[in-house]
Amino acid sequence: MKIVLFFFGLFIFATSVSAQNFQTTKMDSLLSLLEKHDKAMGSLSVYHKGESIYQKSIGYADIDKKVKATANTQYRTGSVSKMFTATLVMQLIEEGKLSLETKLAKFYPELPNADQITIQQLLQHQSGIFDIVKTPNFNEWMVEKRSKDELLIKIKENGSVFAPGEKRDYSNTNYIILSFILEDIENKDFAKILEKRIVKPLKLKNTYYRENNPKKFVSSSYEKKDGVWEKPSHIHLSIPRGAAGIISTPEDLNKFINGLFDGKLVSENSLATMKKEPGIGMYPIPVLQEEKMIGHMGGMDAFKSLLVYIPKQDMTFAFTFNGVDYPYKEIVMGIFYILLNKEYDLPQLESVY
Repeated sequence: MKIVLFFFGLFIFATSVSAQNFQTTKMDSLLSLLEKHDKAMGSLSVYHKGESIYQKSIGYADIDKKVKATANTQYRTGSVSKMFTATLVMQLIEEGKLSLETKLAKFYPELPNADQITIQQLLQHQSGIFDIVKTPNFNEWMVEKRSKDELLIKIKENGSVFAPGEKRDYSNTNYIILSFILEDIENKDFAKILEKRIVKPLKLKNTYYRENNPKKFVSSSYEKKDGVWEKPSHIHLSIPRGAAGIISTPEDLNKFINGLFDGKLVSENSLATMKKEPGIGMYPIPVLQEEKMIGHMGGMDAFKSLLVYIPKQDMTFAFTFNGVDYPYKEIVMGIFYILLNKEYDLPQLESVY
């Protein structure tokens, strides 16, 4: 079984743009081609100046039940969740309930180097705390519901891999801990904090965190094996929490990032702090000098997601895939090239029928 990854690495490519008038017909062609040849399943949403200008869904939300994907299909967003969690932390800082300099020891003195690690170091992956998803038995451990105490024991057992502030090394554990701190300060569970502070103010209809919610239909993720889509083991959402546990749609993700950058969630100063490298809940996605882009990628089980803001174009876009049987980087680059009006030839695919 493949190790679950909450985070997919950056990719670099060239771009020049006039994106608000991108080739929607060509985007339709790319996504339809991937669907026709059974190469991908998921949804894409594009916003310009805070308004939706494109949406398309392909494939199935659930293959066994023959449920087709729609604009309202909900997906696990993986590490895109970290942008939400970082926003919540910055809200508490603005309210004086926390500071970037606050030490982890104030909340969890039993954790490694807690007297040295700051909230800022947790936010920027500079704490040195080991990423629990890299533990040898994680694939077996992850499928069952885990309590807060179990997670804290796991975190403590794995210790640190470097001294706080020594360097930056991506660790989901940082944001699991931040989820706990949010709950401790607000005296509410993470789901209610998210709902009160982000979901309701922005009127997001399909965004939430729930370990199990039978009233909500969430898509399954799939991997292609011997030509057949199969479900991999899915991590229990009690584990990733604010690191990767939020469920949403590309449209809601666009509404969120527009709300964030429009000042509806945090102040201008807080947003500037979040954007400053190495970033808090977001990071620059490197492109040519003509364009600057910032956002977050995500991946969990076989889900893949991306949420991006392009300042020059006042454009945001988000996608969520729940199945990919084609080089992922090529799909992503194809989407970018079309979106940014670059020359792009559609892939040559052989029919599966």
